Amino acid sequence: MTLFEQQHNSESTGEEEAWGHTTIRSKIWLYSLGAPCYSGSLCDGTLYFHEYSLSVTTKVVDELIASYGLLDKCHTVNPPKCSSSDLLIFHSSDYVDFLKRSNQVDDLNEVTEELEEFGIAYDCPLIDRIYDFVTQVAGSSMAAVDAVLNGAKFAINWSGGWHHAQRDKASGFCYVNDIVIGISKLRSKFQKVLYIDLDVHHGDGVENAFCSSKYVMTVSTHLHEAGYFPGTGNVTDIGIGAGRGYTVNAPYDRDISGEMFVPYFTEIAQAVYETFRPNVCVIQCGGDVISGDHLGGTNLLPEDCISCVKKILEFKVPFIFLGGGGYNIINTAKYWTALTATILNVEISKDIPENDFFLDFGPDYVIDVCKRNVKDKNSAQDLSQKVCIIKGNLERYVRSAS
Repeated sequence: MTLFEQQHNSESTGEEEAWGHTTIRSKIWLYSLGAPCYSGSLCDGTLYFHEYSLSVTTKVVDELIASYGLLDKCHTVNPPKCSSSDLLIFHSSDYVDFLKRSNQVDDLNEVTEELEEFGIAYDCPLIDRIYDFVTQVAGSSMAAVDAVLNGAKFAINWSGGWHHAQRDKASGFCYVNDIVIGISKLRSKFQKVLYIDLDVHHGDGVENAFCSSKYVMTVSTHLHEAGYFPGTGNVTDIGIGAGRGYTVNAPYDRDISGEMFVPYFTEIAQAVYETFRPNVCVIQCGGDVISGDHLGGTNLLPEDCISCVKKILEFKVPFIFLGGGGYNIINTAKYWTALTATILNVEISKDIPENDFFLDFGPDYVIDVCKRNVKDKNSAQDLSQKVCIIKGNLERYVRSAS
């Protein structure tokens, strides 16, 4: 019997009524519908990549979730923009002032030294009304945080999860770090916050923000190889100072399969929970971790990641679920819809319902995602060695401090 099963079976009847699957839908649910909708185009199920891809993804995801009737089981909100003071919880005043000044510009294609200084170029291009855009997205995550602070057990914002943004610059398609801001606000009520990053890319921005804190544990599972963005997140990177041991990196090699990933993640998650005992959990569920993503590199299916989320749900703490990367729009929509159903404990049909993007789900029109015919570059021995390193660090630094 696993730790999770032991805890579930040992709970009293009253606790099961509060947390068990039979009554979980009576709890407060939040689904943030906050990202602005810009025009975008889909062709053969694939997004023509451009700077508004997040908004297009949000539109497709919301449409598919609604078509399954899942929004009827949530309390949905259209949250306001966050304030500049919210952004200043993490970001520098110079960067926030720059975003404000850049909200309306004449030439979006010009790249100046100032733009490059703040990371607004190349992978994070200047966009029209940039300040309005980032405050709307961050505002959605703040709404999720506020819901949990006010007693909600779960909150979902698939338009959030911008884990690469740094204190004073944009990075990796992320203009502001809604995750860091949200976790900082959660600390006003919850002593220990667990952050889990399932995106295929290392959650460097969040890790950098909390690498010296023993009250926020960051756990990132990600593809790690030469030349792959952002190039950080080695298993030996464990935090600094008072936060040494509270940073957990679980890298893997290209084309990892569910058969390798699920037990790898589960064993790490169990060790993290046993030693850290969080009061609240934030999970970044980047869709680029799913097989077929243009910027990904795994062979994982939605059901593999959902198996991992089911283990996290057994922690029995409040949860905030955020999105992240996802550059195969259709696969990302399928993943986040199936994940929403799992969080709500609702079974959904394999067949895609009629919706505004129905033709883009062809030719099979099912919610399943197909694996690629590739060899898993990971070995059980290598992943086991990483697990041993992670467990050793947790015992040495985290359990010994409790």
